Amino acid sequence: MKHCIMFFLFSLACMEIYSQAPDYETIRRNVVDSTSDSFYPKLMQRYEAFDTTLTVVDYRHLYYGYLFQNNYDSDWNLKDKKTIEKSFRDAKKDKTNYDQVITLVNNSLHEYPFDLRSMQFLCFLYHENDEKKMGEKASRRFISLIGAILSSGDGKSCETAYHVIFPQHEFSILKIFQFESAAQKRVDGCNYLELKENKRGMEGIYFKVPGIEN
Repeated sequence: MKHCIMFFLFSLACMEIYSQAPDYETIRRNVVDSTSDSFYPKLMQRYEAFDTTLTVVDYRHLYYGYLFQNNYDSDWNLKDKKTIEKSFRDAKKDKTNYDQVITLVNNSLHEYPFDLRSMQFLCFLYHENDEKKMGEKASRRFISLIGAILSSGDGKSCETAYHVIFPQHEFSILKIFQFESAAQKRVDGCNYLELKENKRGMEGIYFKVPGIEN
């Protein structure tokens, strides 16, 4: 995962990330329109192929457009989580298992395409398996997805909260920035995560999950 985080920090400094809450109605129209470049099946095919030409706008349509897919569930939880985590730990001890675990993780991501934890695993596995090009593609995809989330706000207030489609992504964002949550509470329809003391002096971050208001 170190490769992904280092690449993330470097990329974040270079990316032009604009803060703008998602326009969900426009995204919905675009992802269901078969004539649109943002038609969801087309975007997902490119996403799964690690297409490096996808833009931040494309990633915003992919991530927030997932809300309008039949299999979306805000309470989603990776059913193979324990199996994947155990396989990953075992593979770190025995590199001969890397190919098998890469296949396992990719299959899981086909079913749950925005599992950030599995995406980090994949970054690590490709790099450690000396698959440099795939490692770079997996890292770029992970970074671009995080960039899309960060482009939704600045997290400083409920009005400018980061928008995430799964509650567990709130904690994934915290981990990426190496923050720890001290407590959480609902504030005006947002989830406010109070932070433990940190070098940046940040007290907390606001998140919003569409459809969860109370």
